[in-house]
Amino acid sequence: MTAMPMPGPPLTRFVPAVEEVNERRGITVVIDRQPNLCHWAVHSSAGTVIAGPRSGDASNPSNRQLAAQISAAVSSTGAAGIPVFTADWATAELLRAKTDLPVSDLTAPQAAITAAREAIAAVEKKLVTGLTLACDASRGKGKDVNGCGWILAYSNGADPAVGGFTTVSENGGIRAGELSAIRRGLQSTLALHPVLRDGAGDLTVLTDSMAALDLLERVKEEGYNVHDSSDCVQEARRILGSARGVNIRFQWVRGHDGHVLNELADRLAVLSRRNREMGVDEVTHARMMAGVRTDAREICAATGGR
Repeated sequence: MTAMPMPGPPLTRFVPAVEEVNERRGITVVIDRQPNLCHWAVHSSAGTVIAGPRSGDASNPSNRQLAAQISAAVSSTGAAGIPVFTADWATAELLRAKTDLPVSDLTAPQAAITAAREAIAAVEKKLVTGLTLACDASRGKGKDVNGCGWILAYSNGADPAVGGFTTVSENGGIRAGELSAIRRGLQSTLALHPVLRDGAGDLTVLTDSMAALDLLERVKEEGYNVHDSSDCVQEARRILGSARGVNIRFQWVRGHDGHVLNELADRLAVLSRRNREMGVDEVTHARMMAGVRTDAREICAATGGR
């Protein structure tokens, strides 16, 4: 009887896809871009991790500036000519368009992506130390519209985040506007930096409204009364709810006394109110807000966000 043929061992060892990806050697680049900030990290297979922006780098760079920062970091690893992997398609396209780096189409090793993201998180935690949020409101005589403005400044002079909007309060007066500015500024800050909710860093909220600070304290202690506007009480509750877990303190500053952040918040509030009252279109309003944002960037760079 003829023996049945038996299959022989494979000529090459089967390697699972995950294992093959994790064994790739090269440089991995991860970018985390936010509206006013951009963080990035470069990880080499030799274990070197460089995160930015570094000292002297623009904190909210253009694509060309960002590519130059990353290219310089890759060069400083000493790994020339090896493949550059990215965490996403947009990063790969940016580096191909703006640098001469040998960007690969292959997926980056997961371990390298994780290490790079951890480096970015460390930069983020350092960034949220010494944050200052200045808030203000503006109300016209005989009007029920409040203009509200806020500016978030960083202790290292990085580009600030700013916001301006309007609210309507028939019985809360200017205090309702001041509290709305604090709430929206705080919520926007937490959206930009969720690590604040975990107790990382610290945040100081500046306002020139003693009435708003007084109500916040009384609502915290359940000491408000029927004479307090329901609009104001609701805003105070939202602020205190958003502030849970955050290293936060509220501080009064004298209004119209030359405090640069208070003056910028006032400009944003007045601009928002007047534009609504005058019926200014959204495009023109956005252009005017961009002008204040540019001024704020220059001022914060010169004063270190103070």
